[in-house]
Amino acid sequence: VGLAGADALKQVMLTAIKSYILLWDLIHDAPPRLLEAIISQFEPRYLLPNETVIVDEEPDADFLFIVIHGEFVVTLEGAEIDHIGQGDIQGAAQLLTLNDWTRTVRVSATNRGEAMIQLLRRSKLVEMLAGHPVPKIRLREVEELLRDAKQADWRILKQIPAFDSCTLKPFLARLYKDADIRLYCPGDFLAEAGQTGPSMIVVLAGEVRCEQPQTLFYVELKRGDWCFQNNILGIEAERAHDVVAITHVMVMVLYRHALLNAIVAHPQAREAVLDNETWRAEESVPKLGKLNVFDSVPEAVIKRLEKESSPRYFKAGSIILGAGQAVEDDHVLFILRGEVRISVLGIPTRTMGVGAAIGVHRFLGLDCPPGQMEIVATSPCDVMALKRETMQWALEEERFEDDLIPYKNGKSILSGGQILDAFGFPIGSAKFVPTCVEESEVFGACSREFVAQIPKLVEEVAVWPKEVIYRQGDVGDFMYFIKAGRVRLEAMGRKQHEIVGGGATIGDMACLDQVPNHVETAIAETHVWVRILHKKLLRRALSSFPEEERRLMGSKA
Repeated sequence: VGLAGADALKQVMLTAIKSYILLWDLIHDAPPRLLEAIISQFEPRYLLPNETVIVDEEPDADFLFIVIHGEFVVTLEGAEIDHIGQGDIQGAAQLLTLNDWTRTVRVSATNRGEAMIQLLRRSKLVEMLAGHPVPKIRLREVEELLRDAKQADWRILKQIPAFDSCTLKPFLARLYKDADIRLYCPGDFLAEAGQTGPSMIVVLAGEVRCEQPQTLFYVELKRGDWCFQNNILGIEAERAHDVVAITHVMVMVLYRHALLNAIVAHPQAREAVLDNETWRAEESVPKLGKLNVFDSVPEAVIKRLEKESSPRYFKAGSIILGAGQAVEDDHVLFILRGEVRISVLGIPTRTMGVGAAIGVHRFLGLDCPPGQMEIVATSPCDVMALKRETMQWALEEERFEDDLIPYKNGKSILSGGQILDAFGFPIGSAKFVPTCVEESEVFGACSREFVAQIPKLVEEVAVWPKEVIYRQGDVGDFMYFIKAGRVRLEAMGRKQHEIVGGGATIGDMACLDQVPNHVETAIAETHVWVRILHKKLLRRALSSFPEEERRLMGSKA
């Protein structure tokens, strides 16, 4: 780094220190040489994308750091809770030995090049202040003010109404352990009205003021007081008021995803907590029995699925399923609230919303390897993760045998088994064509090299009988390759409907722009396993094989 660059980096540090009350209050009126001495004790660290700065509960980590440049991601219990950048300071509570680290900080995977932080250890700060009694006394006063926070434990949660029916020590201890404990300085905003915030705040030491913007109304909170209970329960998405630190303050931030994780780990607390989430009873929340995959499944099985499910929460921007990943333990994720975006190789292809399910194929026991599909929450999502083991139990129960025949038939058809009528008699088999993409007539004139990349670009979709795959006149964004099942093609003015099965390709003419829109309506006659290819992904594939476009269009001429 040249002299100009070094000066710029030093200026970032000076600006950060002067704007951070905890540090600046110690030395603002001290001789300039003390500030220079403290700055000299910072240790530079350079980190690569995805490299970790600190891990939750890492021992012997009594340091504070300043971000000099780079983008960093903050996670808690596996979920992103914050992003920090240049000038941000982390670790004040740890520098004062008031608490261990409760968050993990790493360099963002998308950060360009190296990131840099400056790190100050407690031993170095104490050494620097040893000959300066005034700053040393100020530091001790802050530590004494916040000392009560070190004595806090799970019992502080017992007085919160959301948890008053589940005062089990293991549950509350887990919730306390998974909380994020933060130090704020006088004047800092802990929350602002209108912000999205899936968490609640509990004061451990010091004082804060809850204010209604542009009014004189306020409430002061001290140790043991709390706010934003409706946010952590999912009843309200946004903060109802501002929260401002009056003194230096230590607070515990309980996040919704951590609360739901604690419920999964301690099922005894499930009913008591979820009963307080009044939004679950609203009409807009879909019922599990309405999900196509559970059509005709007995109510007793539905209730058990719900009881044994895991509630989950994903904030907007969270990756629900990464490329190359399958839903863990072959669960199916049932979306109760929110919307997700599906992308393949970074290209958005479609969205899924309330009432949709993720991971159906593997839940049904079908051979469906993870693809290149990434699923990201575009708005806050509440999801029910349903266990495959629960359905396995139901399938083995003799009392449900007749009721589950449609469920079993669906599994059978999607894997190429026989198609049965309403009385259970076979009326044909569902032709099963795993190579429906590679052997599609659409690519008949194309090179092997070009065709070989197409299966990596498709999405696996299960369609239930009578579902419309696309309608006549719709824009042709997708091409559909039928792997199993039968599809009926209807067109206005055409008396005879066409039935196509495994190995057929439909919707290709509109997708290839040979016609402006779909020229027929496609309706599932049976359960159908269809592999779908978005037009944008096909165009991307063609960009690497320019000569293939002529062959592709020629094959459909």
